[in-house]
Amino acid sequence: MTDNEAAIRVLSPAQLLAWAEDNTQVMRLRTFHDVIPGGYMAAMAPALVDWRASRIDSDKTCVVLRNLNYGGNPLERVTVLHALQFYLDAVEFAEIILVPPPRETGGRLAPWYHVQLRFVFESGREPHLLNLAGSETGTDAGIPDLILSWESWRSPDKRFDVVSAMDSAAYGLSLRAYAGPQRFLEDTLHEQDWFAYRLQLPGGREGVVELLKVVLALGDGVARHTLSALLQQSEEDWLRHAPADTDDGHTAQQWRNLRERAQYSAARPDPAINLAAGQQRYQTLVRSCSTLTRYAILVTASRLVRRGHREGVVLDKLPAPVLQDPEPWMSDMAGVNLKGLFLRAPLALRYILSHPETLPNRIPDELLAAGLLEQRDGKARFRQYSRNGLRPYGPEGINPQTRAALEP
Repeated sequence: MTDNEAAIRVLSPAQLLAWAEDNTQVMRLRTFHDVIPGGYMAAMAPALVDWRASRIDSDKTCVVLRNLNYGGNPLERVTVLHALQFYLDAVEFAEIILVPPPRETGGRLAPWYHVQLRFVFESGREPHLLNLAGSETGTDAGIPDLILSWESWRSPDKRFDVVSAMDSAAYGLSLRAYAGPQRFLEDTLHEQDWFAYRLQLPGGREGVVELLKVVLALGDGVARHTLSALLQQSEEDWLRHAPADTDDGHTAQQWRNLRERAQYSAARPDPAINLAAGQQRYQTLVRSCSTLTRYAILVTASRLVRRGHREGVVLDKLPAPVLQDPEPWMSDMAGVNLKGLFLRAPLALRYILSHPETLPNRIPDELLAAGLLEQRDGKARFRQYSRNGLRPYGPEGINPQTRAALEP
């Protein structure tokens, strides 16, 4: 057994069940050492809607979201996960954020941005952490904004690799949730700025709320499918290798309770927000942070247009919300040598030219043409947030300049 293997800790069914059944618990994890059954990093656990604790059908829709990343220390390699509660109608605006590679790898000129969504809440109606809510000590339980980020879900021994991810079998898929200040801290430690584009969806605030609902439904559905499969396989392995003195009946009940919680979900009649089983894995060109974020925005716009919200939308420029399927050469590309990569390069170039949405830096212009982004003089308007320049957070939370309407 290697030192790395010895350091890996697999969370037990009892530990996971204690976390799943209590929204006031906090999970403090060693980022690259703690794993869930099945081997995926626990720190990369996807956002899950607690449908039992949420009030979806009331006038004031209240959502409880599990696995919010906030308060960890990236230098110590520690991640802290919370449960978060918020009201959907408190969302004030949304931004699509492009995060370029570190400056030394090309900065803003590089096409391979990480893409994520940012939802900013009204002052005084911010989401709050359930483990701190109701505290009598004067603790501030609120966070100003929510970042939702599609990422590859993997085991600790796997570093993300763009070429390996051409094969859908290489990585799982996770919609991760961050408090905005946590994600900004982690990105600025890598000298990565935020390029934030304010979304302009039809229906005003209703459009922003609809986007949040769509992306959470997409992520929750993928997460529950993945977790159910992992738990099913892991239960069989666990019981097969359990020590002789294990209480099989009690342990089996814990697994059943975990599977029930993983499978419990809300009905989603719209097939656009129910990804098929074959679409629930990460893939560099067709199911990445950029393509899935773009897809969620286009699904939202399409749903709003069908309801009669068409203000500002350029209908003949609005792309249909479609997720492409990988082509056979893509998975082959993941396992070839340098010569094989060169031989397949023309296929990759052909695909990118015919599907420009695969390049993250093309997305703002596409959304602008469809009328879904705020603009100035015909160009997409953005704010650049950085450690040494304009920051998105001031001493009282959201920087007032980011909350104010963008003046011409």
